[in-house]
Amino acid sequence: MMKYLILQYPGHNRVYYNVAAQLAVSELSIAAKRLSVRCQKIDFEDVCGVRYITITLDDELSPEDVAILSRLSFVFAIFNQFGLHADDGLAPIPMAKYEYIDSKISTLQKYAGKTNELFTKMMVNVALLASDFSYDDNISLLDPVSGRGTTLNEATVYGFNAFGIEIEPKSVHENQIFFKKYLQNERYKFLADKRMVYGKKKSEAIYMHEFHYANSKEAFKNKEEQKQLGIVNGNSQDADKYFKKNSFELIVGDLPYGIAHGNTGANKSTTGTRNPLELVRTCLPAWKAVIKKGGTIVLAWNSFVLAKNRLAEVFEEHGLKVLNDAPYNGFEHMVDKSIKRDIIVVKKL
Repeated sequence: MMKYLILQYPGHNRVYYNVAAQLAVSELSIAAKRLSVRCQKIDFEDVCGVRYITITLDDELSPEDVAILSRLSFVFAIFNQFGLHADDGLAPIPMAKYEYIDSKISTLQKYAGKTNELFTKMMVNVALLASDFSYDDNISLLDPVSGRGTTLNEATVYGFNAFGIEIEPKSVHENQIFFKKYLQNERYKFLADKRMVYGKKKSEAIYMHEFHYANSKEAFKNKEEQKQLGIVNGNSQDADKYFKKNSFELIVGDLPYGIAHGNTGANKSTTGTRNPLELVRTCLPAWKAVIKKGGTIVLAWNSFVLAKNRLAEVFEEHGLKVLNDAPYNGFEHMVDKSIKRDIIVVKKL
């Protein structure tokens, strides 16, 4: 039996930190299913006034196991416990180095309504860990409501190919300008392009801002080693017109909360619906077409405006499996008095 203590990342903002322990246990429980050794117990332990999350395993972690735990959104440091009690001694375990792009990319943009980057990282992890794929695969991720790109940025940190669909031209412009400046400032080798992905004439054309980049000159010389980031200024219900079938292993997004941008009774307009149920119902046929078998869809939304069972019904009507048992049902939490955020995890079998 081996016991490990995990020190929670101290950078959570105050609101997010208050609920981070609950979310951490759910994320860790999902990750434990991927470990090479059986998990006996996940708990909390106070050591000299500092809270640790503990995980007790049948045997010691393999390097591959450490690589999984190192990626979890809440993990700041991992310790191996000597003896029966933490007071007997803790030894730090070297964390895996996995960042393709520095994780600071997600912290640079500051704007109202931005999704917490650690919460976003958690969603990406949950999607990957619940899928049939691994971090070592050549993963392509789609954010169907990409906004200004927090999810896309987190995907680039993992070296995933990241694609977004956003209906607001201003957000698309700001997103692609930010990413281009980041690559320039950090001296990454890249090519930037704008190409038409749909439409036979200019008046109906839909364009993608696309980047091919690599974190070394040597990698950039080999097209197979290049990474991609693309942002489509279009409507998410047409995702299957912009991308080929079975293009993505993961779909991850933060749906409009129906507070600042509209309400549950809002009708579709030139900017699209802000009703999360209507948005999913309208877009799901296209999302299902572009996600691979064994892939997952993970979406966050405001459960004050839409009950989870109603959202789950839409996915089930389209033949998708909603993972709704523990630990997948442990993510609901208060953000403020008008937003209770939850995530839904869905798999294409």
